[in-house]
Amino acid sequence: MAVTLVKHNLKYAEAIHALSSMPQVRDALGLPMGKVEDTINFIKRESVDEEAGKSVPRVVLNEEGQVIGVTSLMFIDHEKKSCHIGSWLGYEFWGKGYNLDAKIAILEIAFFELGLDRVFAGAREVNIRSKMAQEKLPFIRLNVEQDYPQEHTWLEVKEKQPCVLNVFEREDFIRYHTTLEEITGERESYLPYLLLADEDEEVVRSYMNDGKLYVIRCGEHLSGVALLIEQSETTIELKNIAVVSEFQGRGIGKVALQLISDRYQAKGYTQVIVGTANSSIDNIAFYQKAGFRMDKIKKDFFSNYSEPIYENGIRAIDMIVFSKTL
Repeated sequence: MAVTLVKHNLKYAEAIHALSSMPQVRDALGLPMGKVEDTINFIKRESVDEEAGKSVPRVVLNEEGQVIGVTSLMFIDHEKKSCHIGSWLGYEFWGKGYNLDAKIAILEIAFFELGLDRVFAGAREVNIRSKMAQEKLPFIRLNVEQDYPQEHTWLEVKEKQPCVLNVFEREDFIRYHTTLEEITGERESYLPYLLLADEDEEVVRSYMNDGKLYVIRCGEHLSGVALLIEQSETTIELKNIAVVSEFQGRGIGKVALQLISDRYQAKGYTQVIVGTANSSIDNIAFYQKAGFRMDKIKKDFFSNYSEPIYENGIRAIDMIVFSKTL
């Protein structure tokens, strides 16, 4: 990623002041002429708000460590799992792709660290530049005023003028941000990830070098793995799929399943199958929500594991096999 986000610090005051004083930026933000002391006070307020849990303000640095703008998650509401975003870049950095990179970086904080579901992005009707910048983002939903009337009203009261309201939804962001990367080299280093889904190392080692192994990436982050083994010319088995703990519950597994289905449908397969333990209540629900149907039960499949596995107070004994038509 071309940008890095860092916490506010007084050492950035002069650079932020210089960038925000440019007429193109100052006019777009509706800022009065100010002094460096005003920027210092701004940084202090941002730091206080972050300590209070009201916001997550960040300074945007480019690949050379140069200050190019600021971005912030504001008015964080953990009950609604939402917040608003505010950001600007220095005029000399417009049109260079930094806006997309900065949005991705701050949205990773919103969706992965804070666990929010949506981030609202507003713009004044008269701020054509801001509206155009938002419209270029591939994972934004535009003009959601009718869907979120209270948020829109609040925004216009805050800005004291007509505004448009857009939103970043976590599911849209993850769908855009998640990719599958096939591993063609050694697989030993991926064993710890495979063991997240199948605890018996001896069993995992018996199949880990078969089929195709994929890394699930969310942006630059390794968020999981998936191992697929061909069962016939038309059927592929999802032998192992695991999402690392910090990315669980964020919808990445659902998106990864869809990417797998799309990839193997394009290869000519007509069915994908997957097995899970009778004790894996969450997995049983997960696969059915993803369009899989129960196909058969392999009784006593887990009985020969070296150590008994318990989930939800239930011992894993039988394997439930699910299938999905591609």
